[in-house]
Amino acid sequence: MMHDDAPRHAAQHDSAAPARVHLVSGLTPSGQRVRAVCACGHVTSPRADEGRALDALRAEHPLSAPICALCGHDYTGRSWQELRDVDLRILALAGGEQFLACRDMPQSCYDGYQQRQMHLDRAAFEGFDLPVPAPQLRIIPGGQR
Repeated sequence: MMHDDAPRHAAQHDSAAPARVHLVSGLTPSGQRVRAVCACGHVTSPRADEGRALDALRAEHPLSAPICALCGHDYTGRSWQELRDVDLRILALAGGEQFLACRDMPQSCYDGYQQRQMHLDRAAFEGFDLPVPAPQLRIIPGGQR
């Protein structure tokens, strides 16, 4: 038997499922009321106004910290619309795992990604008792930022 709140339970966290990003995706009308929607598909039951719908989503469905996974920039304190439309984007790996990154992908994101990848590569080499290759230097022309 299907209930009106079936879509809400369809997106429950599953430990075997790939990691999903949980940010407020938007608001949707439900008659005279409003539902809040998470990026993963979780939907609240209808509430009297937008504020209550957002509060309900935050209370019953933990949201991801608004931090870029590449450069570590913290966007805490921004509105859900700014996070969704201006600051962050949700990226997915081939296996379906999702992560947050700065929307405009500044150079700091690329540098942060490369540094993290270097540490992961080093850990993999050390984990298999392989010699770690010498680091490669990148030459940056002077005067450019």
